[in-house]
Amino acid sequence: MSSRIKVVRIYSCFADGLARVPTELEISLSPGLPSFDVIGLIDSTIRESRGRIRSALISSGFNMPKGHITVSISPSYLHKGGTAFDLPAALGILLVSGQLPVHEGIRIYAEGELTLTGELRGTPGASLRLKDTRDYDMAFAPSEETTAASCAMFKGMLAGSLREVADTIRCGNYLSAEYKDFSETSSDEAEPWQDISCLKGQNKALKAVLIAAAGWHNILLLGSPGCGKTMIGKMIRGLMPPLGVKEAADLYTVYEAMGASDDLPSGIRPYRYIHPGISRTELIGSVGSLRPGEISLADHGILFADEICEFKSEIIDSLRIPMEEKKIAFTKDGRRYVFPSSFLFVGAGNPCRCGMFYEGSGRCRCTPAVRERYMNKLSGPFKDRIDLFTEMRCISAEELRNISTDKTRHLSEDYKEKINSAWQMQAERFNGSGIDFNGNCNNADAELFRADKGVIEFAAEVADSLTSSPRGYCKLLRVGRTIADLDGRADMRKSDISEASVYRRRI
Repeated sequence: MSSRIKVVRIYSCFADGLARVPTELEISLSPGLPSFDVIGLIDSTIRESRGRIRSALISSGFNMPKGHITVSISPSYLHKGGTAFDLPAALGILLVSGQLPVHEGIRIYAEGELTLTGELRGTPGASLRLKDTRDYDMAFAPSEETTAASCAMFKGMLAGSLREVADTIRCGNYLSAEYKDFSETSSDEAEPWQDISCLKGQNKALKAVLIAAAGWHNILLLGSPGCGKTMIGKMIRGLMPPLGVKEAADLYTVYEAMGASDDLPSGIRPYRYIHPGISRTELIGSVGSLRPGEISLADHGILFADEICEFKSEIIDSLRIPMEEKKIAFTKDGRRYVFPSSFLFVGAGNPCRCGMFYEGSGRCRCTPAVRERYMNKLSGPFKDRIDLFTEMRCISAEELRNISTDKTRHLSEDYKEKINSAWQMQAERFNGSGIDFNGNCNNADAELFRADKGVIEFAAEVADSLTSSPRGYCKLLRVGRTIADLDGRADMRKSDISEASVYRRRI
């Protein structure tokens, strides 16, 4: 063996939370007693790779070189884990030992876990890691990561074993392919949604749901037990268009990073149900493990909070920033991490402890003090983040009799068409502004909302009568704009503001 140290470099990547961190592996071979060290602030999953790599090399027909092998993974100041460094480390050993030809100036990207027999396995987070691999001359990933490669628009080669990758490098028959047909956007197997027409006698709530889905407006439903609040929360997802390609790819990245990609229905917007017993960590995510919470799993979909007045106040208030900013930020070890949270919030609950406040005829047994204390769980700042408020009541005996004879069917299809048209109008109006829906617009730009001076002045007067904050005034305009979109009108009218004010009265 030569007395000088040989060093080769292989490039890879690891996921730090939901952030992609490019890495460089330096593999050196120096004279000395046979040893194998992996350094670079690593955890046990990487240290254990030495046994897998040694067995995979021998099983694939190669030799474990004699001498001192050191694998350094940089940046060394960041803690790294996972088994995706197996393949780049094994390739580096083959290159530095001369078992594979070294081509000067060639930049190779590789990732994947090795079995003891040299097979390649995929690892969680591949859709995040495989992004931005176009700057490398060769890029290799496990064939199990086909969906992740499509999500990341990976440009490289998928392989099934270490031997296949090694033969490709040795023979020079590297064929790069671009994976960009992300299959997760298909929605051929649509869920059998229950038609929203089954909700009888709830006309105000139905219109509020239509507005919420059309403009991505947060909505709060309060009503008696059994009046259909939870049913509405489940139905609203079925009214929305399926995920777009980018939305599906972004969402798959979050689920796949957690190893939960199988829990994501193909092409369907996510629906996450949270209950009063949920912890803050489960809701917004874990700082320690950098694991996304329910608000990130609901990205581009529905976050449904049932029995919202039973939640702890601190849990409810922790939703305020994600609802407004559409993201949640953490700071750990001096680094800032951002998780997505562009969800549509749907809250449902009782208007008082007994739940019968809206039923009249003295059916409510709660005193004013008891009801006030019960409703105070919802703070003013939290309510300020809600666009639509609506009450629901139990339907009368006459309406119950009409249910079996009412011929109204397929109302959901009508709603879907209106919502789809409203989404198209918003896409055209906000084109190039970085805004996707009326509900996500944080300014009261009259030109952007297509509202003349008279409409703006009328909206200001209505907001003042409702004692709304500047944020509430902006929400009034946003809801009015969505009502105009549902009617297919380019310009807002005063009647849109009047109708919006009906849903802006806090209940």
